Amino acid sequence: MLNKNIKLIALDVDGTIMDKNYRISDRVKKAISAAVEKGIYVLIATGRMYSATVPIAAELALKTPLIVYQGSLIKEFYNSDKTLLHHNIDKEIAYRIINDARQKDVQINVYLDDKLYVENNFPILQEYAIKRNISVYKLNRFEDVEDFFPTKILIMDSDADKTENLAREFKKKYSDELYITKSTDYFCEFVNKKCSKADGISFLAQKWNINQDEIMAIGDHENDIEMIEFAGLGVAMGNSHESVQKRADFITDTVDNDGAALAIEKFAL
Repeated sequence: MLNKNIKLIALDVDGTIMDKNYRISDRVKKAISAAVEKGIYVLIATGRMYSATVPIAAELALKTPLIVYQGSLIKEFYNSDKTLLHHNIDKEIAYRIINDARQKDVQINVYLDDKLYVENNFPILQEYAIKRNISVYKLNRFEDVEDFFPTKILIMDSDADKTENLAREFKKKYSDELYITKSTDYFCEFVNKKCSKADGISFLAQKWNINQDEIMAIGDHENDIEMIEFAGLGVAMGNSHESVQKRADFITDTVDNDGAALAIEKFAL
């Protein structure tokens, strides 16, 4: 029987509370607001940058720390910008990933000090940056950065099959050194081995004395699997991959049909 004594709700953003047009519906906003009013900790757990997540959290009137960069950074945003946890990637490993990715003719994004640095500018980057309202800093070579300890590296390609094959290849080679996951069909992300959304949620749950079985997590993609499995109630979106749904305790409706709100209403309100 699914536990309904929910004290913490962790929400992915893209494909979960935010649709393909980068909008959050009124029903989702109302469900989140009602959960907060009930005294439930509602937090965002995303692969996005901190600066790209703050406006979303503000739109939802949240006051909890943000879990960003797949759990690599946990940082407050409401009345403070205090960093609670931060793991970056070792310089030597980062350069190895970048050198391998350079051979694959893909967009390489490097996130350092919450800024996005690139060497090349594929069309997929332009769409990515515009829709997320992100500034892009162009470098001749990443090696030009003196203190090169990225929070995250992201490789992107408009061919989903190519991205999937690259993800498999990089996981085979680097999974002992890095946490590697796909956040969309077109994005493959690299962060410190110590990090995942589940680790970030666990960190805050311990801080707030919340038990694992009192946590609900809602997500839609590969990078959400760990938190869905970790939570006492793991919810997969109806638009999520079968691999995600197999790990969930409950499958809700799609993002276009307010699936996240439905789950919050059903189990937390």
